[in-house]
Amino acid sequence: MNPALRTLKNNIRKDMRQRLALLSSEEIRRQSAIVTEKLINMSIFKDSQNVSVYISMHGEISTLDIIRTLLDQSKTCYVPRCKGEDMDMVKVESWEDFVSLPKNNWNIPEPRMDEIRENALDTSHSLDLIIMPGLAFDRTGTRLGHGRGYYDKYLVKTNTYNKSIGRPPVATVALALTEQIVDEPLPRCETDINPQYILHP
Repeated sequence: MNPALRTLKNNIRKDMRQRLALLSSEEIRRQSAIVTEKLINMSIFKDSQNVSVYISMHGEISTLDIIRTLLDQSKTCYVPRCKGEDMDMVKVESWEDFVSLPKNNWNIPEPRMDEIRENALDTSHSLDLIIMPGLAFDRTGTRLGHGRGYYDKYLVKTNTYNKSIGRPPVATVALALTEQIVDEPLPRCETDINPQYILHP
């Protein structure tokens, strides 16, 4: 990536993290309830059986009720598991399984690497929908992530796999707090992949 572009992105990330840190937990819960309701009423959500969803941290739309809804509706729920620069989506069997996950270095629940879990890309069905986070989004649909490129790389991997088994590209929905929507166009590089939908209050 161009060094000037990297610096610009990192400056925006720093400013956005400072803005989000000021939000109260109550306000995040309020916005999360609105966005969750929007999501579960989307036909793309209703029609999807195999869904991956991020596990939220402070400053993001909470996904706890989304995960519970997936499990209550007997959909197959996958969550991120990261190792180095790579991310996979692995299956959560139940709500009890989810709440028992250990915390990683960022204090986010994450399945342990030494656990044998179903990998979404080791199945014949792959994923129908990826529910993804982001740090900032502009009005044209551009997403700025946290800087590791996990989701951009995973989308390439998933769509390559889907093509190999004769399935369409995976659908993508990003969730955002009102404060994460910016009016100025965000910087992009050639490896950035925009979500199909961005839901916010």
